[in-house]
Amino acid sequence: MKLSLRTQNLIFTVLNILLAGFLVYIIAQPGKRAREIEVKVATVLDPGSLPFWVAEEKGFFKEVGIKYKPNEVSKIVDEFDNTVSGALYASFGIDFTYMLMKTGGDMKLVRLLYYSKGRGDGIVVKDTAIKELKDLAKKRIGYYENTRYNVILDAAFTDLIPQDTSDTTMGRAEFIGLSLEEMDVSLDTRRVDALYLTEPYLSYFRGKEGYRILAENVIFKGTVIDGNGITSAVNVSLRKEAIDRIRKALKKAIQYIEQNPQEAQKIMAKHLGMTMPLPKFSMAEDVSEVKKFAEEIKSRQLLPIEKLNLDNLTETK
Repeated sequence: MKLSLRTQNLIFTVLNILLAGFLVYIIAQPGKRAREIEVKVATVLDPGSLPFWVAEEKGFFKEVGIKYKPNEVSKIVDEFDNTVSGALYASFGIDFTYMLMKTGGDMKLVRLLYYSKGRGDGIVVKDTAIKELKDLAKKRIGYYENTRYNVILDAAFTDLIPQDTSDTTMGRAEFIGLSLEEMDVSLDTRRVDALYLTEPYLSYFRGKEGYRILAENVIFKGTVIDGNGITSAVNVSLRKEAIDRIRKALKKAIQYIEQNPQEAQKIMAKHLGMTMPLPKFSMAEDVSEVKKFAEEIKSRQLLPIEKLNLDNLTETK
């Protein structure tokens, strides 16, 4: 039986509608991975890289369609500059004091993905002869090398250890940059006489036998901003889809850290080779704590900052 032209057209129309609906269903079905975007990123061997490590191990990057080549470094070299210029899509574990020092406080090209924070700071010793801060005069004080705490300590030194001009034995301390591995043994080997630490490093030594916290809240009494995940204005402008996907994966990772602290701690220990308390991570949606920390550093002249420009840290366009 021959169908009329009108009937044939109606059948074709219905078939096309069904086919289109089927294709939409396939594309939109739950769990369907998006087309992969390959990105270049870098991580620093630092607790501040934990959201990246969690997103990597738990498959959150794969879920959002992000593919990357691992590039982990023990210390910051060119990672910050390469991220700001767009040579890297993002970097993780970049210390905030390092960024302030590199930019002179003008971070108009930096975009925060997340930040980590702790409370206060402290000085750890092992030598029982060191009983108070003034005993650190002419001593060697170790600090985490991926930061600019040596400059901060130097600026605060006269307040930290008041100088007695009548005492010729008084003098300035020597600040020595240490890797995480070196910090763990530097007091044992007497390479340094004391360690200046922020969290989570301070609590790592708090429970270790033979170590003593000489003083707490030495320079900072409130929130201290440490390792961060960053991208740049260039990336946000030219690679918006990739950066949005990275943000989604990191948000899942931070939620995972909050909900599964023991598992997150195991992931961090696997990378660092040591178990320490988890930092507190926040997505860069409200950076009021970040700005407050930077303003304190500037107002107290702890770093050579002429101008603070942190207004665009959360810009997503």
